[in-house]
Amino acid sequence: MATQVLDVYDSDDPRKVIQVAVELLQDDQVVAFPTETVYGLGAALNNVSAIEKIFEIKGRPESQVLTLAISDANDLPKFSPDSSNLARRLARRCWPGPLTMVVDATDANSFIQSLPESVIPFIAPQGLVGLRVPSNEVLLTVLDELQEPIALTSANKSGESDATTAHEVAEQLGDDLKLVVDGGPTKIGTPSTVIKLVNDKITVLRTGAIDNETLVKLAQPEITIICTGNTCRSPMAAALLQDKLASTLTCTSDSLGIRVQSAGIAASPGSPAALQAVQVMHEQGIDLNDHESQQLHYQLARNSDLLLTLSNSHRQAIIGEWPEFEDKTHVLDPKGGDVADPFGASVEVYEACSQQINNHLEQRLPEILGLQPPENLFGEN
Repeated sequence: MATQVLDVYDSDDPRKVIQVAVELLQDDQVVAFPTETVYGLGAALNNVSAIEKIFEIKGRPESQVLTLAISDANDLPKFSPDSSNLARRLARRCWPGPLTMVVDATDANSFIQSLPESVIPFIAPQGLVGLRVPSNEVLLTVLDELQEPIALTSANKSGESDATTAHEVAEQLGDDLKLVVDGGPTKIGTPSTVIKLVNDKITVLRTGAIDNETLVKLAQPEITIICTGNTCRSPMAAALLQDKLASTLTCTSDSLGIRVQSAGIAASPGSPAALQAVQVMHEQGIDLNDHESQQLHYQLARNSDLLLTLSNSHRQAIIGEWPEFEDKTHVLDPKGGDVADPFGASVEVYEACSQQINNHLEQRLPEILGLQPPENLFGEN
């Protein structure tokens, strides 16, 4: 029987195509899916017979471990409860996307430890599991409908070229496969980058869509300081923190390995810093003339390792909008106090505000420095 190829985007009812795929996965079958990189072969994680079929279809040794496709970056701790700051940072910034992270899954609370013993050799034989959130709406929808991870590998014969279209999958794998879900040509056409993370060190196991230079940038901690309009307190705080970090790390503000920025919960984008703030910072050798205010938005908050607010009302506003960020949203004052808004006040008030902010930053500095990845980010490759 020839492989069935169902085009999601050429279907009268795309949901029916998704449903067919889900039902086949639930029936111990292997299905080929599009991802943003190359097409992949998938089996429901708890179906060991389907996982074994993947190796039969590919002609691949069973010693080669499969990756798990999961639906959300926030699920990383479910699989690797002790995941590092770096792992969580890369998950936030790269998922969904073409990065596979191999992380420790030996913790007793890891979802991996609840799997049938027959499945673990194919997924995490040495206590490490490869995870990826694909950036493809078809596969993400299937994951949501299936309600469990999918064991995934490239949809090609072992040793043959990667398939970037449904036609190439059907041509290579022929009658061995029940269904190919056609989502059109893949957007990237290059396999995902695969890295192993141990003790905040990156070992590149396979080069792919994300190069090392980009990984270095993605690994940088990001601190966002928030006030109301992003013209007074938060610009001064961000500038003072940059200056403090540059002094501590003996480097220029442009070469910091920590990104510092500011935003407002009710900012008018593009507004300059208040003249009093510019003057007070100028007297400390810091230039705020180029500052442009920005509104705090979801992606900015999501990418940040730490959200520091100038008042409790700002913190509550952020948590009220995005409860998932509560653990990383803190008032700048370690004791939980507010820094009063100097808007419209004299230069002297701004000077006092600046000093108060500086004192709070001094207390926060060890915590911020602790977010840094190791100086030599890459382990042996």
